[in-house]
Amino acid sequence: MKGLLSKSLQIARDLARENRTLLGIVMVLLVAGGLLAVTVLWPAYKDPGSKMYDSSLGYAALMRKMGKDFPVVAAEVKERAFVKPILAEGTCSAEPYLVPVVPMSTITSVEVEEGDLVGKGQLLLTLDSIKAEIKLESARLALSTATAELERVKVGSAYVLAQERPDREKINLEASIERAKQMTEKIERFRSAEKEGLISRTALLEVEREFTDAVQEKELAELFLTMSEKGVEQSRKIAANAVDDAKEAVKHREQELAEHKVYAPVSGVVERVLMREGEYNQDSGKPGFVIASGLWFEGYFDQADFTWVEEDLRGVAYLESYPGRELAVEVDRVVPVVSFNEGGPEINRPLRPRGTGAPEWAATFQARLRFVDAGKEVRLAPGMTGFVRLESKRESMAIPREALTSVSAGRGFVHVLDGDGGREIREVTVGHIDGLAAEVLAGVKVGELVIAEGHWGLRDDDGIEVVSEDGWSE
Repeated sequence: MKGLLSKSLQIARDLARENRTLLGIVMVLLVAGGLLAVTVLWPAYKDPGSKMYDSSLGYAALMRKMGKDFPVVAAEVKERAFVKPILAEGTCSAEPYLVPVVPMSTITSVEVEEGDLVGKGQLLLTLDSIKAEIKLESARLALSTATAELERVKVGSAYVLAQERPDREKINLEASIERAKQMTEKIERFRSAEKEGLISRTALLEVEREFTDAVQEKELAELFLTMSEKGVEQSRKIAANAVDDAKEAVKHREQELAEHKVYAPVSGVVERVLMREGEYNQDSGKPGFVIASGLWFEGYFDQADFTWVEEDLRGVAYLESYPGRELAVEVDRVVPVVSFNEGGPEINRPLRPRGTGAPEWAATFQARLRFVDAGKEVRLAPGMTGFVRLESKRESMAIPREALTSVSAGRGFVHVLDGDGGREIREVTVGHIDGLAAEVLAGVKVGELVIAEGHWGLRDDDGIEVVSEDGWSE
């Protein structure tokens, strides 16, 4: 027996010497196969994303047959800052101001040309003002006349009505009172004489008639004095009103004269000059100039970024006229209207399909961004095109991106640990998703644990074992 064994070993040694190369190849293949199994096949076998995982001979089936719990990695729901980069096309825009020319007169000079930079209050145009000067001088003369009339009324030499003479009426009243006294004494003497038979009855009646006339004249004088005194105050008021009216007329004529020089209402660039020297302005209020003022960047943002773009948000603009140069901008105003076919300066056709196979129009909203310290060396003009880049940041609840089992229309599902070794599948509202985390708007609370790894392919009756709570990879 020993001889047979020795003979066999000797034969094996002889074969090994004769086939040493083949044996080396076999050993290399065995080692390579082992390494492949350890580094590739076994991880793929355990990977829930592989097709082998859920097969009848896969890792999940093996774990269930052995009655073992599936290892999972949990992560805590926490507050996290989300930063979203936002891009938008747009153009440089400005507010067009129409500068009207009011006087109907001949244009004597135009002080600016198209493209000139003007400041607020700068002279733009001058019109012939001879007629306006004549009207102003006439208004001043009318004011002087009204002032003189007021003085005449005050001194009593002129009134609206001839009866408004209080001084004269006072004299008439005093004379009437004196005459009435005299007639009273006279009628008493005549009555005594008539009783004594010294005069006739006819003479007494004649004296009584004169007495009645004197009393009537006194009462009329009192009435005229009262009317005159009341009318004087009204005459003075009428004269004073005439002076005020004349003053307003002078102001009106002065304003008309001032309008013969047209000044820039705002600072900006003269976009259009609509009048020429020597022309006659025959339409009062017709625009003579168009000034582009308050230059800003009008950005067209995708509607998905509406909740992220806010006032005072800062960013940078890149204009085609200044390639490679970053211009600081700040959101000044957001227009809360979503429009179609306004994706930018050249949007006149449908944009890229988004998985449906059908073309889609751009759905955008506008935001006005002002340039911040652009510098005098940067000359901006309306119509320049480019794009703007913003970064919006906000704090919100977050879970690892891998914790979501599915996402559709802002809804997703996560596996939430209940603290007793169990779990539940819960629906959550999903917001922004970046490379590491998903923003959760509702469905979970800060501090709860969700499964970040190992939940793919789990059945409701599968047991789990939390091997780690460090599911955040950031």
